[in-house]
Amino acid sequence: MLESKTAIVRVIGFANPLGQFQYSMHWGVDHINNYKTAISGYEDVHHVELHAARQAIKMAKKQKYSRLIIRTGSRFVWDLIKNSANFANAPPEVLHLVQAIHDNRKHILIKVELVDGHPENKTVGGEMNKENI
Repeated sequence: MLESKTAIVRVIGFANPLGQFQYSMHWGVDHINNYKTAISGYEDVHHVELHAARQAIKMAKKQKYSRLIIRTGSRFVWDLIKNSANFANAPPEVLHLVQAIHDNRKHILIKVELVDGHPENKTVGGEMNKENI
């Protein structure tokens, strides 16, 4: 019987002070898979974060993990991963990402958790800025 390997990764999409989109994947303290890079071709940080999730899934699959827990602070990303079977309903600009995530569910068990702290979920005047959730 194959040993079950589980990974937990925190994905974050953000824009740097110059407005360039970046994402990071944090797998744990000093983990070899920790990664941060700039990216272009996406419309907002949530799309970038969804791309980061897809990249994490590809890495976990390649490294023979049987289960991946993705932690995201974006409700948009959380919802699309959680409901990836309905990828046809995803926004056209990220449809390919959601479909790829869904297709990988055949090879790896994917769970998504919504956590606090997405850079776009800023508090303005004591209230959550709901436009960016």
